[in-house]
Amino acid sequence: MEYKRITKDNIVYHLINTNRFKEISIVMFLTKEFDKNDIPFFSLLINNLTYSSKKYNTKDLIASTSEDLYGLSLTSSFNFTGKCETLSFTLDFLNPKYTSVEYMDMSLDYFKEIVLNPNVKDGKFNKKYFDIIKNDIISSINSLQDNPSKYASINYAKIMYNNTPTAYTTIPNIEDLDKVNEKNLYSFYKELFNNKCNIDICVLGEIDESIIDKLHSRFKNIKSIRKDIKFSIDYKYDNKLHEKIDSLKFNQSKLYMGYRIKDANYHELMHVSRVYNTILGTMNDSILFNIVREENSLCYTIGSYINRFNPSLTIYAGINKDNYEKTIELIKKCVNDMGNKKVVERLFEYAKKTINTYLNNYYDDLVSQINNYYVGEYEYQEDIETLRENINSVTIDEVINFNNKISLSTIYMLKGDN
Repeated sequence: MEYKRITKDNIVYHLINTNRFKEISIVMFLTKEFDKNDIPFFSLLINNLTYSSKKYNTKDLIASTSEDLYGLSLTSSFNFTGKCETLSFTLDFLNPKYTSVEYMDMSLDYFKEIVLNPNVKDGKFNKKYFDIIKNDIISSINSLQDNPSKYASINYAKIMYNNTPTAYTTIPNIEDLDKVNEKNLYSFYKELFNNKCNIDICVLGEIDESIIDKLHSRFKNIKSIRKDIKFSIDYKYDNKLHEKIDSLKFNQSKLYMGYRIKDANYHELMHVSRVYNTILGTMNDSILFNIVREENSLCYTIGSYINRFNPSLTIYAGINKDNYEKTIELIKKCVNDMGNKKVVERLFEYAKKTINTYLNNYYDDLVSQINNYYVGEYEYQEDIETLRENINSVTIDEVINFNNKISLSTIYMLKGDN
């Protein structure tokens, strides 16, 4: 694998040359600082752009063109990463060596058409498709309570990460959605490509630098600002314990417990926390799994995860509402046990083996590789083998000491009332 970073007109191209895959992936990232007012615009925009374009002005034409191009795929999404928001377009197509020389240009032309030539007339997105997409989003919003896990996760984040971007979801509320129309959505779209965002284009596959000229000839007229922005959130939370219980008419209850990570350095947040979290709640033989589920049968599912850019540890479990107090008591005990050397020692080497197995999958994962280089544009990011080396250097004492840097901040349960 060979990596090159090349800048042209403030657009940063990331070339990841590898012959490991039969396809080529191109991802265009538009990155800016978080603004909650953007949420309804992005939710409508990502679908309006990929639903149709000026040239391919029906959904059927989009689908048939994709099939004609050997199943080429173009998707869009928007996400929050720390204190930033990102709109991305992903093009996946077969390596031209398996098709024809012209196939590369045809695929890139299709990419340009979808991204830069939307289905717009008189300064407005096509009303018919705009309304279809808006109604689909409204249906998703109205059915959110039918997905208890998602509903609980959203409400937990509002409490745990209050006053920071992490408290928000990419799902808009209907009131804000109703403020967006075909005209102001198009105005929003045009602004994104006019010195509003940092633009990165990542290319992964069996490629050389000639692809930059091909891409730049198609996207040179878009304007990228090169602003020095970071993903990491530095926010001073209060020290209170926040506890809340909501209820819905379903069977299983969803429990979330959030711990702040305070005063952790880079090594602790990037390496020690991974070993800590694997022992606590991610591997098959984790403490949470063994104690809460296997020994006490108090949950259907249980696990944990780390938020690097808004430093925190979250523990989640699917439980019976009657087991609320007992489950919290046992989870607290499991976290407390992470400060016990005998407990950590027993699982320490197995945790590292689990992490190393996971890291091995990196080389077969297109998305992870592209995201790794993209994130590295905004935050310090180690290459995968340096990361492995630093994780393998973590000691038992470091894991135990890390336990002193976390504190319980939020307990949230979505109670199943059936």
